[in-house]
Amino acid sequence: MKNPQAAVRIVEVGPRDGLQNIKEPVPTSVKIELVRRLRDSGLRTIELTSIVSPRAVPQLADCREVLGHADIKRLHNEQENRLPVLVPNLKGLNIAIDSGVREVAVFISATEGFSKANINCSVADGIERAGNVVQKALSRGLAVRGYVSCIFADPSGSPTDPSAVLQCVKALLGMGCYEVSLGDTVGVGCPTQVRNLLSYLVHNDVPVTRLAGHFHDTHGHAAVNAWEAYHCGIRVFDSSIAGLGGCPFAPGSKGNVATEDLVFMFHKAGIDTGVNLARLVKTGTWISRNLQTIRSAGQLLPDQSNRRLSGHAPTRTWSLQGKKSRVSIYRSDGNVKLVLNRVKTGNTITQKMINHMTTLIDQCNSDDTIHSIAITGSGQFFCMGVEYGNESASPKESDELKAFTKLLDLIDKSPKTTIACINGPAFGAGVCLALSCKIRIAVKAATLTMGEAKWTASSSPAVTPRREATILARPVTTSKLKSLGIVEQVVNGRDALDDSLEGALRSAQLGTRVTDRKPSATHDHPMSHVVSSSHKHNWMDVVMEVWHREA
Repeated sequence: MKNPQAAVRIVEVGPRDGLQNIKEPVPTSVKIELVRRLRDSGLRTIELTSIVSPRAVPQLADCREVLGHADIKRLHNEQENRLPVLVPNLKGLNIAIDSGVREVAVFISATEGFSKANINCSVADGIERAGNVVQKALSRGLAVRGYVSCIFADPSGSPTDPSAVLQCVKALLGMGCYEVSLGDTVGVGCPTQVRNLLSYLVHNDVPVTRLAGHFHDTHGHAAVNAWEAYHCGIRVFDSSIAGLGGCPFAPGSKGNVATEDLVFMFHKAGIDTGVNLARLVKTGTWISRNLQTIRSAGQLLPDQSNRRLSGHAPTRTWSLQGKKSRVSIYRSDGNVKLVLNRVKTGNTITQKMINHMTTLIDQCNSDDTIHSIAITGSGQFFCMGVEYGNESASPKESDELKAFTKLLDLIDKSPKTTIACINGPAFGAGVCLALSCKIRIAVKAATLTMGEAKWTASSSPAVTPRREATILARPVTTSKLKSLGIVEQVVNGRDALDDSLEGALRSAQLGTRVTDRKPSATHDHPMSHVVSSSHKHNWMDVVMEVWHREA
């Protein structure tokens, strides 16, 4: 067989094949985040889940919730993505169709024993069932991918006759499957067996371009088997992030070949996969920690990735998740960034923006996959206040102010690390928005100004007497606020602010604080209690301390 140097396509099966054998329930939010991270790594084909009986595979009982999630639906709408869902029967297919799935996968076993254990029927009956699913799926405009299990042996150890594999492959292709994945389900194959089987299939008129390799790593042969398959003409390979996997119906079988190892191998050989290895490695580390599993992928890959990243903070890639009510939502790994987009009005906040941000912050607060929330503005201003829609109502009584106060308290009490990226001047409510965040970083040119007013407040409704202070409309520089411990870092320009945000996000993930102050910078300072106010008290207390004293 010829061995042309050509790119390969990776089919990520971690969210389905990788998770299905894990006993402890994996939260649906973690599954959604895993898919998002895999897609952000450059993977275009990701098997989402399997629509099976919860009794058979409890881990995938939330398949409908996964498929119905807004993030998954958004990925379905991106035409370059292939997001197959495994369906064992017509009932599962109907659920997939109702969920808006564009591609499904069917499977049959090449051995009678595994067919009985897996789907409780003979191989012939399994082929018939798959045919019924494929026929209806194609009639509804869905693409269909096929799997053949146990291409070398079944869990009992009985070797599989190559003619049985041929029968299954031809049946699936004949039904209309665009591709058939050959699965070494129990991971017993070796490179010689891979070459012999593929040679046999090609000799019997099976196009190698319609085949994919699916190798498990029970005996450590998965990567070399994939390499051998590549040299036999295979250009599509199934793999699982962090080497997760194992079949519930094949005791003792280990996970799929690790996606990280497969991508690393091909990249070292100069073969393109379209995948960002550094991001992929981070995803593997992340899911391994979430599942508290031992990472099956190459142990040196995370170290190599960290060494490459340690010289200088890289430009973080933020993926736009949506725009609504002049607020843009971006995401990067476990971080969310909200950007105010009313440049012509200095990013003043409307009632709709307040409501939308309140919903977003509330969702982030309850999402276990998110650990940091950053807030910043577009253009030259951070936020120049709240835009009051009802001119007859005083600001004190307005609906906007009540809703905005609720938003500030939600940010102030957030269990996440909240970061204000003060990209320019802030006024009034914009100052309060910045101070409601746990960490504040700012450009040197920014000033924070409160409107003149008389405030009455206390840290707790139970505290009496309540404190009163006159707040004067005097601008305070970010450098002054930094000296008081209110602002963590002051930098020159927007680019430096982005770098500072990167450092804050990394520190938040590590559980440390970002600061360029010396430890004793505010010790014994006459306003050192303001530092504690900024982290132990609410935003209102900080305003009363700083602007009252500045007056």
